[in-house]
Amino acid sequence: MAISLRCGSLADLEAVYRLNRENFSEYWSKESLFSALESGYGLILCEADGDPVAYLLSLTVVDEIQIMQIAVSSAYRRQGLAKRMTEMLAASAEKPPVMTLEVRLSNQPARKLYAGLGFEEVGYRKNYYAPDAFGCREDAVLMTLAV
Repeated sequence: MAISLRCGSLADLEAVYRLNRENFSEYWSKESLFSALESGYGLILCEADGDPVAYLLSLTVVDEIQIMQIAVSSAYRRQGLAKRMTEMLAASAEKPPVMTLEVRLSNQPARKLYAGLGFEEVGYRKNYYAPDAFGCREDAVLMTLAV
């Protein structure tokens, strides 16, 4: 199996939408993903034998790269794809960036993944996520990585 990374584009919208729905309970609509890609969000796509299996969506503002989403198909998790995409993102920056992201306080697997990539927990965003079925809002952990 050949794993490859490449910069994505609007042509990859269907694959990104499929992975988005597979990975997130609060997935983005196809229209939101289209708007993000059309307005200049960065997209790194990971393919296994040409089939999209993961992506990283980012937004660069001045000297900060905000990682908006990392999604990896369940069959390809724990194989270093998120790390490879994050490294590609850092390498593509014009100058050493600071990367930031938010992750649910309860999402221990993601927090562990990001810590393993070198991200540090630097703060919290209270009630950051939309209310769940019970009306509860969850905090986000703010994480940064200086590259």
